[in-house]
Amino acid sequence: MSGTETVEPEEIPRRSLRKKVHLQHSAATSRTILVSLLAAFVYFLIELVPMPHVSVGFFEFGLIPTLAIVAVAGAIRGSLAGFLTGYLGRLLSDFLLNGTVAAFTLYAFALGMLGLVVGLANYDFTGGRSLAKLSVMSAIGLVFTILFTVVVGLMVERVATIAAIGFQLVPLVTKGLPSVILLTPLLGRLWGVFSARAAPEAVAE
Repeated sequence: MSGTETVEPEEIPRRSLRKKVHLQHSAATSRTILVSLLAAFVYFLIELVPMPHVSVGFFEFGLIPTLAIVAVAGAIRGSLAGFLTGYLGRLLSDFLLNGTVAAFTLYAFALGMLGLVVGLANYDFTGGRSLAKLSVMSAIGLVFTILFTVVVGLMVERVATIAAIGFQLVPLVTKGLPSVILLTPLLGRLWGVFSARAAPEAVAE
């Protein structure tokens, strides 16, 4: 009888999925949770800082750096970390800054979708590679976040259509899209430089 372990065919996709979300062993799971919690805390700290914007009639133009934090967390640590960063970061901010959690945490879920979508792809930030892919995936993830946010506003909170468009959809387009397209690759590049020089094994398994 051979001492070689036999791997059942159905076990292979499970292991692949666990590796994709960085949960393949206890050490990887711990790092994924730690990255999620730290990124969510950074999200909260950024929320404390008022962000300048420019108003042009009905529209506001500016940046939302917290979106970049969510996206990059998904890029460096997978979909689960990205989702948890957005979800927990929004929950923490809503509870501590506003004293409430809106719509049964569904708005937090919507933000988590950004990190989840970004985490579906593989990235290599060495030498600035994968930054264009990161921008594209972040924009796609933001589209899902916007759609889910508007649906929650209309169907759960029963806000007026004009309010959902003016206070949810438009700001996420005019401020959110520039943020994920410009800030996300910048933050990804900074992470690539930092991990290569100071912590080369920070996300290694």
